[in-house]
Amino acid sequence: MNPKLYFIILFFVLVSCNYNDKFPEKKSERISTVNTSVTQDYGNDYGPFEKLFTFVNQFDAQDSAFDLQVFKDKYDQFYTAKKKAVYDSPELPAWIEINGLLLELTGEAKYAQELEEISANENMANYIEPFVLTKNGDHIYVNLFNPVEINYQHSLGGEVTFRQETAYPESGSVRLHFDNAENRYIELYIRIPEWAEGTSVVVKKVKYFTQPGSYCVIAKKWKQGDVVEIELPIENYQARLH
Repeated sequence: MNPKLYFIILFFVLVSCNYNDKFPEKKSERISTVNTSVTQDYGNDYGPFEKLFTFVNQFDAQDSAFDLQVFKDKYDQFYTAKKKAVYDSPELPAWIEINGLLLELTGEAKYAQELEEISANENMANYIEPFVLTKNGDHIYVNLFNPVEINYQHSLGGEVTFRQETAYPESGSVRLHFDNAENRYIELYIRIPEWAEGTSVVVKKVKYFTQPGSYCVIAKKWKQGDVVEIELPIENYQARLH
């Protein structure tokens, strides 16, 4: 190979690797895009979340200054120091977007757990909704327990209809329905809340392993009428409020 051509190819490979390191592919992505533009609503004023929101803007602009590890470290520092009053901030949608982006980029359950805490504020429902379920191809992530339904085309063809039915947090019963799946392989990730020791996840009498603060994974072929039965120890949820 021509040495000059070799170095040109090598240069582009290195640049591409560096770009992927700085801007990793999302583990999953929000499904719904309700009119919840934080930038449109708040301009450049994000209140107590302003410094962290800089990372959101950098990622959206594919700014070379973006650094995911620094983003996570600054988030941890803010989270540790934050006060309860932060949940009453008028700029709370910015905090939702910060947690939502980190959830998409890392797939870590702790960001979904924080979204659950925020969801206690009913005024935030529209901002929370896009992150109830996230998806990557035929991988569906159940991050929050809200009634929701999605329809999409499976990668191998055929329509998939997936529905979550629950009265959470009044009840710990959650049902996930495959209303139209045509015997398709789908990986389902169900977040088990940090407080939910003893959660039961069952499909056709098969019980799956659950660990609080992580995702229960069910990878199988699904068909119409399949149901995932989830029972959360809701008394634990209620106890932590007192």
